[in-house]
Amino acid sequence: MKKFICLALIVLLLSGCSISKVEEDSFESIINTVLYKDTNLANSSFDGYKFYLPRGVIVTEKKQSNLEIKDAKNYYYLYVDAISYYYKTKATHKVDNNIFYSKDLSNGNSFGYIDISKVNNKYFIEVMYNYAKIEAYVEEDNLYDAFLNICYILSTIDFNESVINYRLSNKELETTTEEFNIFKSKKDDDNFLQYIEEFDKYEGNTNENTGQDQDSLETDKTNE
Repeated sequence: MKKFICLALIVLLLSGCSISKVEEDSFESIINTVLYKDTNLANSSFDGYKFYLPRGVIVTEKKQSNLEIKDAKNYYYLYVDAISYYYKTKATHKVDNNIFYSKDLSNGNSFGYIDISKVNNKYFIEVMYNYAKIEAYVEEDNLYDAFLNICYILSTIDFNESVINYRLSNKELETTTEEFNIFKSKKDDDNFLQYIEEFDKYEGNTNENTGQDQDSLETDKTNE
């Protein structure tokens, strides 16, 4: 009996809040089969870049080069950094073993990171890849579906260099691109918890019927 109790305590202590082997394998499988997959799929085009939106996912708002995206249960916020892509900017990311899941991404010339933090019994997902970043704050039951959608979108980000070059030469990107550092994880920000509260509050107050279908949004035809 004592041996059984000791073993149970060891399992409990080892599990803690860390990610399980099954969960880690699930993320790794999605990364290797979806995010790292070489594909030319695209059904959406905006301001010098295009990408693929999975079925059931729509764009609800466009703000400069950034988009609000939603599916039936989750909101996603896509930030695209065309300037960093153009100049091939790189930055380091430090894996954080103290959060739910953290990983550096590297696939040929593509790089990025994943940070998933458990906050208030929900999960704040940050994935940066292909000079774009998506953030989402989701319930546990939606974690893997949300992560799968994020990987589908980021894996298909494709920049149009001629459009970016034109916009840079006309100083459009410098004056219109919202200042946002895709290389920096939000979890490292001093105002992280405040950001989560605002994120959650905004999603809770958003009317489900106010979003526009992606086909009604103005797209950049030169990038098709």
